[in-house]
Amino acid sequence: MNPKEMLKNTVVVEGHRDVYEQLYRKSVGEETPIRDAIAPRLIRDGINVCVYAISGDSYSHSQNTGRYLDTALENIDMFLAEAPKSEGMISLIRTRSDLPEKVRPGNISFLLHFEGGMPLQGGIHQLRNFYRLGLRSMQLTWNFRNELGDGVWENRTKGGLTRFGVEVIKEMNRLGMVVDLSHMNREGFFQSLEVATAPLIVSHANACALLDNPRNLGDDQLKAIAAQGGLVGIFALPDRVAKKDANLEDLLKHLDYMVELMGIEHVALGLDFIKYDGPRTLKDQHHPLHKRAYVKDFEEIEDMPKLIEGLVRHGYKEKEIALILGGNSLRVFKTILPEQSVI
Repeated sequence: MNPKEMLKNTVVVEGHRDVYEQLYRKSVGEETPIRDAIAPRLIRDGINVCVYAISGDSYSHSQNTGRYLDTALENIDMFLAEAPKSEGMISLIRTRSDLPEKVRPGNISFLLHFEGGMPLQGGIHQLRNFYRLGLRSMQLTWNFRNELGDGVWENRTKGGLTRFGVEVIKEMNRLGMVVDLSHMNREGFFQSLEVATAPLIVSHANACALLDNPRNLGDDQLKAIAAQGGLVGIFALPDRVAKKDANLEDLLKHLDYMVELMGIEHVALGLDFIKYDGPRTLKDQHHPLHKRAYVKDFEEIEDMPKLIEGLVRHGYKEKEIALILGGNSLRVFKTILPEQSVI
C-alpha cells in the first residue's frame, strides 16, 4: 500500500482544526489566508473535509476580549467572504449532499464548528442565527463553565448540563447539527447522552486507560458513544497522548485501544494540530497547555503518510484505514446533517 496514493484516492476528514492560523494571518495583513495558505496546504496534504473550529470559548477565540458573539460573527464573516473568491477550491457543508462521496481534486469542504457555546450568550435564537450562517457543528463547552454546562476543569462542583444545554441539544438535533461532547465533564457527558436523539461525537479525545487526563475518555464513555452510534476522533496534542516524549506509536496505541473497545466503525481523526497556529493571546501563550510541543513523527497534516504507514504496521487493512481516515466521519455526518437546510 502506497500511503501517498491512498491519500489521493481516499476522502480524508480532519475532525478538528482551529481558526487560530486564520486569525494570526489576518492580524499581519493577509487578506485571504484560507484561500491563499490554509486550504491549499490542507489539499496538498490530502485533506478533503475539515471540521473548522471558527469560534468558541477559549481565550484566543475572542482574542482575550470576552466578545464571544462579536468575534464569532467576525470570524464567520471572514470565512464567507473568502469562499467565493477561491474559484471552487473552498466549499461549505450545509446539508448531507454537500459531503463528498469521493475525492474532489483541488477542493476542500469545510464544516463550520464552535468549540463551546459562549457565542450563543444564553440565547437559543443565536443558535438558529448561526445555523443560517452555515454553522453545522458545536461543542457544548470548552474546558470551563458556560451557559450550557461544565467543562472538564469544573469537576469540583460536579455540575453537568444546564437547562439551556438541554434546550440547545434538542434544537441542534431538530436542525441537523453535530453535537460534540469534547471538553465536557463526565456529568454533562452522560446527561447529554440521555437527552440526544441523534448520534453524538467526541471530535478529539484519547483513552484514559492509556493516559489518565481530564480531556481523555474513560472506557464507559467510549462504550456509550459507540452504543449510541457516534464516534471519537483521536488527537495529537502530546500531553494527551503520553506523560512525556509522546510519539506516533503512543498515539497508535490509543487508536488500537479504542478500536478494540468500541469497534473500528466508531474511531476517526480529530487531530487538533497546532504547528501553524501562530501566536495566540498572551493568556493562552503562557498557559501550560499551549506550550508548543508536538507528537514525534506526527507534527502536522503533512505527516499523514507516516500515520498510514503506522496503521499498516499495526495490522489494519486498506478498507479499515479508509474508515478511520474519513469513512466513519462521513457516515455519522450523513446520519446527522439535514437533507436540506431546515430554516
